[in-house]
Amino acid sequence: MASKRKHKSCTLKEKLEVLKRLHKGESATQLSKEFGVGKATISDWKKNRGKIEQFCTTTSEKTIEKRSKTTVSSYEKLDEALFLWFTQERQKGISITGPLIQEKALQLNKLMDGDVSFTASCGFLDRWKKRHGIRQLTITGEKLSADNEAAVEYLEEFKCIISSYSPQQVYNADERGLNFKALPTKSLASQEERSAPGFKMDKQHLTVLLPLMVIGKSAKPRCFKNMNMNSLPVFYRNQKKAWMDRALFKEWFDKQFVPKVKTFNKENGLPPRALLLIDNAPSHPEEMQLVCDDIKAIFLPPNVTSILQPMDQGVLQALKQNYRKMLLRSLLEDNEELTILDKLMKMNIKDVIYWVAEAWENTCKESLQKSWKNLWPELEFVQTVFPPDKRKLRTSSIADLNADDSEEEGDAPTDVFPHTAAASALDLALRYVEQHADATPTDVMFMRRWRNIASSSRFRSLRQKVITDFIS
Repeated sequence: MASKRKHKSCTLKEKLEVLKRLHKGESATQLSKEFGVGKATISDWKKNRGKIEQFCTTTSEKTIEKRSKTTVSSYEKLDEALFLWFTQERQKGISITGPLIQEKALQLNKLMDGDVSFTASCGFLDRWKKRHGIRQLTITGEKLSADNEAAVEYLEEFKCIISSYSPQQVYNADERGLNFKALPTKSLASQEERSAPGFKMDKQHLTVLLPLMVIGKSAKPRCFKNMNMNSLPVFYRNQKKAWMDRALFKEWFDKQFVPKVKTFNKENGLPPRALLLIDNAPSHPEEMQLVCDDIKAIFLPPNVTSILQPMDQGVLQALKQNYRKMLLRSLLEDNEELTILDKLMKMNIKDVIYWVAEAWENTCKESLQKSWKNLWPELEFVQTVFPPDKRKLRTSSIADLNADDSEEEGDAPTDVFPHTAAASALDLALRYVEQHADATPTDVMFMRRWRNIASSSRFRSLRQKVITDFIS
C-alpha cells in the first residue's frame, strides 16, 4: 500500500516561482516532486494564478515569504483602499499612527456604504498590518524638508571653495541637545501585563557640539568641586538654558578650534589655513566674526544640512547610541544596595561629560569618513594607523579583560591583585588626578579606562550564580 504523502504548505513566494516556471514550459510533474506537493495542488495554483499574483503585488516581500494563503479581510475593498491611502501618504512623508489608520478605516467604510457594525478595532488594525507587512518606525531627521535642488547646486560651488584646501584642512561642526537621563520610552512586557507604567521622563539636557564641547546650566556644578577644570576631556561652558548661543560658539571657535587647528597644521607640515563648515543656525555668529588669520568658517545653504552636512549623516546619532550604551551599562552594574532609579538619581554632570567623551572616542573612524560622502564624493581617505603606544594601550586593555578566561586552573600567578581592591584604589587615584593642577584630559581618561576595567573584571570574577540564588 502506497504511503500517504505528507502535507506540505508552500509559501506564496514558492507558489509564484512555480507559476513562473510553468509559464516557461517546465513540467508540472517535475515541479510537484521538487516542491513536495501533488499535481492537483499545482493545478489549483494555476487556476488561481490571477488571484495569487494580484495579492502578491499589494503585499510586502517579507510577507509573501511567510504567508501561504491569499485569504484577505472580509472587508476586502476597504482593506485595499486603506492600503492605497497609506502608501500615498507615506510617499509624502506623512507620519501615520495606528489610531490614524483606524480613524481613516471608519471614514472609508462610511464613504463606501460599508457594514454599519464595522468598528475598526485593534484586532482589525493588527491583522491589516500583518497582511501588508507594516511595522512601527521612529520618525528621524529632516530630510523631507530638505531642498534637493539647492544641494545639487551647492556641490559644484563647494568644489570651487575647497580647491585650495587639502582634506585635512576642512572641518565640520554641529551641535545637538542630549537628554542625558532619559530612559527608553518603549518596553517589552509579559502577556500578563495589560499596560507598561513608567516614570515621568527626565528632561534634563545638555548641548553637545562636535568636535567636543558640552554646555550645561551651571557654571561650576557641585561635582566639579576641587577639580582641575583643564583636566576635563571636553570644553565645558554654561548657559542658563544649556543651549548654544553666539557668544559660546565664538568662544569655542577662538579658544578651542583655532589653537588646535594651528597646532595640527604645524605638526603635520600643512599651510596655516583651514575651513570650518557650519549650518546657518541662529545660535551661530555671522561668518565675518568667525575668522582668525587664514582660518575661517562658512555657512552651508539653508535646507541642505540634513543631506550634506557630514555630522548629520549618522555621526551625531552614533554618538548618542554610544552614550546610551554606557548609561544603561552603568545602571546595570552589580550593586544590590541601589535600584536602577537610585543610580539614575545619583548621576551627575561629570559622569555625563566623561561618557560623552568616551562615546566620541569610540565613534567609528569609518563612519566619520563616510559622513563626508554626500558633500565630497571624490574624497579618498588614507587608512589611519594608531601610533605604537596607543595601539598597545587598546589591545592590552582588551587582553586584560579576558585574562581570567584564558588562564587555566593552577596557572594563575600568585601575586594577582584582587579586582575589588584594584577598583577601589583606581577610583581613589582617579579623584586625585582629577584634582591635580598638572592633570590633562588624557591622564584622566586613561585612569577612568583602567578604573572601568577593574570594575568590570570584579563583576566577572564573582562566583557564578545557580538557579537557587534566584528563589527566595
